[in-house]
Amino acid sequence: MDSQVSWLLLYTKPRAEAWAEINLRRQGFATLLPRVRRGDGFSPLFPRYLFAAFAVGQDTLPLRSTRGIQYVVHCGAGPTRVPAAVIAEIHARMDSRGVVVLNGSDRAQDALYAKAERERVRTLEKFARAGFRVVA
Repeated sequence: MDSQVSWLLLYTKPRAEAWAEINLRRQGFATLLPRVRRGDGFSPLFPRYLFAAFAVGQDTLPLRSTRGIQYVVHCGAGPTRVPAAVIAEIHARMDSRGVVVLNGSDRAQDALYAKAERERVRTLEKFARAGFRVVA
């Protein structure tokens, strides 16, 4: 992955992940919307969340007003930058169609899928919005 690119975490409107992704791509942003197989179809691995990449110096102001995006996730005063290692881990688990392959048959044990992990992220986000400083 290019070292001149940073990734942000975006929170979408309900069930608007794919719509927001299309709108971001039309504006020239690279996106990542990992999906998993559920039942007879596919759904986002992280419901209501989408990753967007931007180059150093690229204006990120359009992200906030993109159709389908509710807000850019912030940690303190600035937008949350997603570590490149997290993006690389997600890419490493994706098949050729962009579907995340989860480890083993027990999804609850997979760190990318585990409900406890998702709840931890949501809790950290709530603390950040309330003004607490979140340190990883």
